[in-house]
Amino acid sequence: MTRSEKCKQKLLRRFAPGGFYDLAVRAKRFEKDDEGGMTIIALFVFILMLTMGGISIDLMRHEMERSQLQATLDSAVLAGAGAPAGASKAEIKAIVQDFFAKSGKADYLDDLSEDDIIATLNSRRVPATASMTMNTYIMKLMGVPTLGAAGGATAEVRTPKLEVALVLDVSGSMSGTKLANLKVAAKEFVTTMLNSANSGDTVISVVPFSWTVAPGEAIYSAMQGNINDSHDWSSCLRFTGDQYYDSYIDPTLNPLTGPAYDQQIYTSVYGDFDNLSSGWRSCFNDDYAEVLPFSISESELHAKIDAMVASGNTSGHIGMKWGAALLDPAFQSVATALQAPTVAVVDSTLSNVPALYDEPDTMKIIVMMGDGANTSSYYFDTNSAYRGPNSELFELKFQDMEFAYARHKYRDRTSDDESKCTNTRWVCYYEPTGPAEYRFYLRDENRIYDAATGTQVDGYYSVAEGIWLDEAQFQAIESDPEHVDTRQLDWEEAWGHMSPNWYGNTTGDWGPWNDYIGSETESGSTKNTYMSRICSSTKSQGVTVYTIGFEVPENGTAETELRACASSPPNYYRASGVNISDAFGSIASNVQNLRLTQ
Repeated sequence: MTRSEKCKQKLLRRFAPGGFYDLAVRAKRFEKDDEGGMTIIALFVFILMLTMGGISIDLMRHEMERSQLQATLDSAVLAGAGAPAGASKAEIKAIVQDFFAKSGKADYLDDLSEDDIIATLNSRRVPATASMTMNTYIMKLMGVPTLGAAGGATAEVRTPKLEVALVLDVSGSMSGTKLANLKVAAKEFVTTMLNSANSGDTVISVVPFSWTVAPGEAIYSAMQGNINDSHDWSSCLRFTGDQYYDSYIDPTLNPLTGPAYDQQIYTSVYGDFDNLSSGWRSCFNDDYAEVLPFSISESELHAKIDAMVASGNTSGHIGMKWGAALLDPAFQSVATALQAPTVAVVDSTLSNVPALYDEPDTMKIIVMMGDGANTSSYYFDTNSAYRGPNSELFELKFQDMEFAYARHKYRDRTSDDESKCTNTRWVCYYEPTGPAEYRFYLRDENRIYDAATGTQVDGYYSVAEGIWLDEAQFQAIESDPEHVDTRQLDWEEAWGHMSPNWYGNTTGDWGPWNDYIGSETESGSTKNTYMSRICSSTKSQGVTVYTIGFEVPENGTAETELRACASSPPNYYRASGVNISDAFGSIASNVQNLRLTQ
């Protein structure tokens, strides 16, 4: 092909339809067309949206990974902080690392130093950080090949110290299998509570109640300067209605300067002389009935619970009063006195017990178990003629007498010759020796007719012999050489020897019986009022109250009062038979959860 032919074909291709020239012409026309301009803009926007969508996907992936990383961090440090009591820093660190490993994120956890972990007796603080790098899909085309994610978390679990008062109904209706089931449940509760914390962090008091509560000799002695003390028979106190508005028992009250607590008279509705009917006693002065205060010993607490005996009527208000008092900081001085080496009732390692109510590291719990409604209790009238000095009971002391010496009446001379005692010029002195013998005589005014004088004279009932003596016979007994002393007892002392029923049967005078049974009787409804007061006062101090109705009638008086005393409706439990262990177990679990969320 010639040069000219080649040029001709090139021009033909250029100007042919679809050729370069034709394309340029078409493009020029398209440029001038408005619809063509809009299409270019739409194409640009479309490409931009695709780019932004790709970036969004990368960012969403990044946020998802970051959220998962943070969630893993939060859970891991929480697991570490919730490690069992006594866990070491190394063990806590291992828990955090294990959590990340099981989550498939072990490589993301930053180095965790044990120095950053805090593990004390009552709290744990676990910090941790984690980081990761994620490859991008779209952003790498823009020069961002990776995105980084990092997080940090700190968990702090504070397990507060725990003060618990177990207020347990041991009235007569609890006898038999009910008491046996209670003992099992209460001991399981004690073990769970003590094992859920370090030694000394859980302090438990046991308050058995029936007619009343016996604080015991140690507590009574620690408070003795604050009590209107009237006898040595028992340690029970009687509270006024207004004192149930107080969550405390104030050991600073001074009977010499103002109102103090009254010692309850010890006697029994029924029973013979020095043989009061056990179940009808106004106060149980037996060891098994006494309060066990501020114990951290599992064996000691179990022994106290095992020793409980069921007897008497029900006084839940007094049980709650003592339970609240053992949690109230006003009782700190008593707790300190109980730690003295000569007393040693409370472990000497404890301090600041009971703790202040606003102490952030201490929880206070009452668990009250009752199996029936409050019932009546009896008291002598405050101004009764059968209270105070000069009762009708006389105590005569007899003892073998041993010659000591003889003294001349008119000269300053003594002799150890007992034969001189027959000489009227000498006076002999004897000293009691050996064990003393005490005999009791109950006087009844104007009981015996004296034929010689034609009048009624006092009679004296010999308790040991079971016979009545006239006044001359009584005076003859006092002339016995072995008679050492005659003491007219106060009424409060006398009632510890005899019941009003025995007094009435012996003398025919039923005045004391009528006074005791019908004067200041505390009815069940009155006790319910007092119980409402002490429950409200206790809860207002931030004490958490759990109550258990053990085989009580549904919606009856007992259940109504126990439910009202609980801190909230879920804090009241119904129980029957061996299921009482479930109630105590549920309470134990709730208390443990509370400790973790405090």
